[in-house]
Amino acid sequence: MRLNINLASQKYEDVRRFFLRWGVTLAVLSGLTILLATLAFFSHARAAKSNREINELQQRVEALQKQRDQLRDFENRPENLDVTQQKKFWNAQIARRNLSWTQLFNDLQRIMPDRAFLNSVQPELTRDNRLMLKLVIAGEKREDARELQKRMEDSAHFHAPHIDAETLQKGEKSGPPIWKFEIGTEYAPASTAQPQLPPDHHGQGTPATAEVKEEG
Repeated sequence: MRLNINLASQKYEDVRRFFLRWGVTLAVLSGLTILLATLAFFSHARAAKSNREINELQQRVEALQKQRDQLRDFENRPENLDVTQQKKFWNAQIARRNLSWTQLFNDLQRIMPDRAFLNSVQPELTRDNRLMLKLVIAGEKREDARELQKRMEDSAHFHAPHIDAETLQKGEKSGPPIWKFEIGTEYAPASTAQPQLPPDHHGQGTPATAEVKEEG
């Protein structure tokens, strides 16, 4: 019978296998470190590029704002006031002629709540040539104004609608009371058309006797 007796003072260890395992582990960790460092480098490079682009855009915006202020100061000079007033007048006339009342009424009809109708509309042109509308809407429910505002926000033609006032008025001939709402909104029609007079419209949403107001 053969006996194997270990006379060594310490437990036997396979040094080669130990270094092989640690070598593989160190290689994996080194690869992950290189990968993370590469990702961090490209992320930093993209962030630096984005910051440069943002700074360039900010500089362009500041330059445009400075140019706009210079042009505005030039227009407001006493010797240029006459020309400035004439320019604003003709811009307003062009904008009003480009407004298609038929298209406006059709756009309003699509989003008008049930049993609510247009009472009057007043177009205005802002200093930066944006077309603003002041609408007076009549409805049986107070919630009609909120519903119409929400539909305008979801529409492609009306922007930044806001309710300026709301009043409850007595109905005619002992009828139910009527809510009237004043709504301001920016209007951007899909296309321009030839100038037209407000038609008599008997469809749901706009009355046949809608009052159209213009200033200027």
